[in-house]
Amino acid sequence: MTEATALAKLDRATEHIFSMGLGDAAARMSEMNMAYGLAKIHHVQALLGDEPDATFIGTPDVTVTRNLERWDAGIGYGGKITWGGGDRPYCFPDVKPNACGMLVGGMSELPPMRELMGRLHEMLGEPIELDGVPIQWDLGVGNHFIDVMAVEPVLPDLDLSPYAFVMHFSGGEVRGENPLGMGLYWHDSPELERRCRLHDTPWGPIHVLEGRDAADYYEFFVTADNFVRRRRLMAAERIFGCCEGYQVIAILHHQGLVSPNAVILGCQDTAAGGLVPIMLRESTPGYLFNALPNLADDVIEVLGWRERAEKCGVMDQLRRANVIPHGAGYMLAGVARVLGVEELDGARYFVVECEEGGVEMLIGSPRDLVYSYRGRRVILKAAECRLGEIAARLQPLYVLKA
Repeated sequence: MTEATALAKLDRATEHIFSMGLGDAAARMSEMNMAYGLAKIHHVQALLGDEPDATFIGTPDVTVTRNLERWDAGIGYGGKITWGGGDRPYCFPDVKPNACGMLVGGMSELPPMRELMGRLHEMLGEPIELDGVPIQWDLGVGNHFIDVMAVEPVLPDLDLSPYAFVMHFSGGEVRGENPLGMGLYWHDSPELERRCRLHDTPWGPIHVLEGRDAADYYEFFVTADNFVRRRRLMAAERIFGCCEGYQVIAILHHQGLVSPNAVILGCQDTAAGGLVPIMLRESTPGYLFNALPNLADDVIEVLGWRERAEKCGVMDQLRRANVIPHGAGYMLAGVARVLGVEELDGARYFVVECEEGGVEMLIGSPRDLVYSYRGRRVILKAAECRLGEIAARLQPLYVLKA
C-alpha cells in the first residue's frame, strides 16, 4: 500500500468518528488516536470481504486511555465502537473489555464511616471465592472507590432513598485464564493469544478473533460480566447490606462488549433505560440520569453529523448509539492543544503545545502526563444531547478506598 493510499484510508477512518467530546486536548488526542484504530479495523474488514464500516461514537467524556496496550493499538476512550449489526463473525481483543462498572445502592439512614470501614476491612481480610475463582478486591486501586452520598432528587415524583453509595471497580480475576474460561486480555492469556490472528496493517498490528473463536470470546465476556456483577453485589451486601433501607438502584458496566460487534469503553449502555450514574470527582457531586434512547435525528442534525453519517452509511449506528458517559474523563493538565501526529518507524508520537510559554512536546503515550478530571461540562453536554435527563444530584459525604 502506498503512503498516499494509507493516508486516504486514515482520512476515511477519521470520517467514521462521531464525537460529542468537549474539544479539549484529551478529547482531541483520543479522537486522533482512534482514527488509527478504526483504520486498522477497516483494513481487516476489507480483507474479510466486509464493508469497512467500523465507527466510533464518542460520548461527552471522550478522553485518552492510560492503558498502554489499548492506546498503542489506536483505541480511544469514552465512546462506543461498532463494526456491524451483531452478525459479523469476528472481533478485536485489542479493545480490552474488562467488565469494569458501578453499582449504586440506596439507604434510608446514613451509616457512620468507621462502621462501614470496619466491614470493608473485615471483607478484605477474608479469603473469598466466587464460582471457584479467588476474589482479588480492587476497591482502592487507581480511580476505583466507594462513595457515600446524599441524594437530592431533581425529577418530580422520583422515589429514592435519602442516601446512596456508589461502588466503582472491575474484575481483575477474569483478565487472564481462570476457572471460568479463556480470559479477556490477550497479553494475560496464552490461550486467548493462541486463538488470535495477528494482522499486519499500514498502521501497526491488530489482534483478530474469527468464527468460533470470536463467538467463544463474546460468550466468555458475558460470563465474565455476570461474574463481576455478582462480585459487586457480594461486596455491596457485605458492606451495606445491614444498613436501614438497603436496596440496589443501578448496576452496569462501562467497559465491555454490548453485542458481538460493539464495545463500550468508558461509557454506559442505555438501551435498557432506567437510572444510570455519572460520577465526576470525589469532592464533586455525582448524578443519576434517567437514560433515554439515543441519538435522536434532530440531535444528529444539530451536531452536524447527518450528511457525513449518510455518506458513510452509518446513520442506523448513530440512531442506536444508546450511550451516556460514566464519568468526567481525564483532562491533560498543562497541555493547551494537540498540534498533530508524527509517525516514525511504525510508532506514533503526538505533538502537543504546553500552556506555559507555548513549548512543544512530543509524546508517545499520555500515560505519564499529569492529569486531572473534568467537571460539570460533561453533565451539561450529556443533557444537551438528550442522552438522558438529570434525575438526581448525589452530594458526596465521604469516600472509602482500601
